[in-house]
Formats: sequence, structure tokens, C-alpha cells
Amino acid sequence: MSSSYGKVDEREHVLEARRNSRKRITIIVVSLLVLVGIVIGAVFGTMSNKKSTTVETSDNGDSISVSVKAVCDVTLHKDKCFETVGSAPNASSLNPEQLFIYAVKITIAEATKALNAFSSSGDNTTMHACVELLDLTIDNLENTLTSSQNGDVTLPELVSDLRTWLSSAETYQDTCTETLAESNHPDSKTFGESQLKNATELTSNALAIITWLGKIADSFKLRRRLQSADVAVDLNVGRRLLQSTDLRRVANIVVAKDGSGKCKTISTALKDVPEKSDKRTVIYVKKGVYFENVKVEKTMWNVVVVGDGESKSIVSGKLNVIDGTPTFQSATFGNSLEILTIYFMPKHIT
Repeated sequence: MSSSYGKVDEREHVLEARRNSRKRITIIVVSLLVLVGIVIGAVFGTMSNKKSTTVETSDNGDSISVSVKAVCDVTLHKDKCFETVGSAPNASSLNPEQLFIYAVKITIAEATKALNAFSSSGDNTTMHACVELLDLTIDNLENTLTSSQNGDVTLPELVSDLRTWLSSAETYQDTCTETLAESNHPDSKTFGESQLKNATELTSNALAIITWLGKIADSFKLRRRLQSADVAVDLNVGRRLLQSTDLRRVANIVVAKDGSGKCKTISTALKDVPEKSDKRTVIYVKKGVYFENVKVEKTMWNVVVVGDGESKSIVSGKLNVIDGTPTFQSATFGNSLEILTIYFMPKHIT
């Protein structure tokens, strides 16, 4: 009997061991399932949270990134912004500063299209004026782009300079529109407005975006550093130079009607000014009346023109709108100089 009881106890131990093993296996399986569920939940939760912070819906129901919506909401031409900036490659992963740079790039592309259209539209004074103005527009936009991509300084530090260039670009386009209106040719005005529409709207949007970024930068009290794409400028140099009494003695070029100088006209003297030079060129205009319309080209940097006095060195021109000259080109001393990068300073000349 004792032996049979021993066998029963042994079988019971085996069964109990099996039951315990099943319990352990069941617990392990359940634990693994719970762990997998937690991991899956965490992954989907993260993806859902990421989606909610990077994607929103525009007014027309399209999905857009939060950054795109943020920059476009501050613009005047929102639809144009969503259409262009929103189509940037990987737009959802770009921050506002990167979207601004993309906005400037497409603005340059549209301004270039407009320039090409005006260049091939006909040979007349009005169209030539707009070609010149759009060329200046593109120069300012390219300055904006180059400085924005400068790795040595952050974009918020250049906000003031970028706004200046974009404002200038906008002004040049507005001047083109005004010039077309002055021409009294309805077809030219209609043509110009249609060609400039995209470029002007995109320039306006880019200016609005950088203004918004500037306000953010101001809130963090970031300091702006003045820097040009091509040459650094000391704004006090011009003031110190104008205060000097020896400008005529240090002149690089002397202009005199009687032939006692190197040149007889100011326009001729300007031809000797080196292009895009960081060294200052001083032109001394001796007393006399010079009948000419002087144009200082945008490539003539750091130019100072000094005379013998406001009633002695006189420049007189006669271009006007009635004769077909656009208003912005009728000034006696006309220049295409961009502030902050180059100087043109007449002194003692009327």
C-alpha cells in the first residue's frame, strides 16, 4: 500500500509541476502581449502627436505644415503664399527661416521672368526703364538670398538689412508700374501689371515674413549685425569724409569745363570709377555750369563728388516726362545705388 501511495504522490507532483509551468508560460505570454501593446500604443501615440504638431488644415481643406501656415498667415497674399511656399520640397520639415529663404528664391525666379518679358517686349523708353528697375529688383533680392544663406551669421541678426533690400525691391517694382502709367499707353500698363503681378505679390509676402521673423527676434533681444553680401561697410566713414576740408586736394579725378582737369564732364569722369570697388573715389568738379544729366550706375561704389560751392559748381539737365523720360530718370543727378552697400555723396554741388 505504501508503494502505491508513493506513486500517487509522485504523479501529483508531476501534474502540479506541469500546471505551474503552464501558469508561468501563460503569465509570460500575457506579459509579452501587454508589453507589445504598450510599445504599439506609444509608437502610434508619438506619430499622432507628431502629426498634430506638424500638420494643420488650410481654409480650402488642404493639409499644410504648421510652419507654412505660420509664415503664410502673416502675408497679404495668403493664397499665393500657400501655393508657392507650401509647395517647397519637404515643406513640412522646414522651419520658418528655411521657408523664408525658399520664398526669396521663387521671388527671384518670378522677377527674372518679368525682366525677360520686358526685355523682349519692344524697344521704347518705358520698357527700358522697367528693365533697369527689374534688374535692380533682382540685385536686391539676390543680396537678400546671399545674406540669408550666410553661415557666419544667423538670419534674425540680419533682419533689418533684409527688410531694407526687400523694401527696395518692392519700391523698384512699384516705380516700374508708375512709369507704365505715365506712358499713357493702356496696353503697356496692362502688360506690365500682368507681368509684375506674381513678382510683386511674392516680394510683398517675403517682406511680411521677414518682418514677422524680426518681431520674434526682437522678443529674444537679438542684436543685428550689419553685413553686405559683397563688402562690409563702415557707415561712419562717409560722415568723416564729408567733414574733411581737404577733399579737393585728395581728389582722384578732376572735372573742369576749361580743360584744366582730367575730364570736361562729370559723366566722363564717372567712366573712370572702378566697378564695385571698396576704395573710395573722389571726383572734384571745378566751378562752372555743367549741362548734363549725370547717372551713377549701380556698379559704381563708394563715389564722392565735391564742388567749389553750391552757387559755383552747378549741374543742370532738362529731361522730363513730357519729352518721354520717366520721372525717376529725369533727376539731374540720378543714381542706382543701394544704401548700406555703396555710397554716392555729392558735396557743394547744385
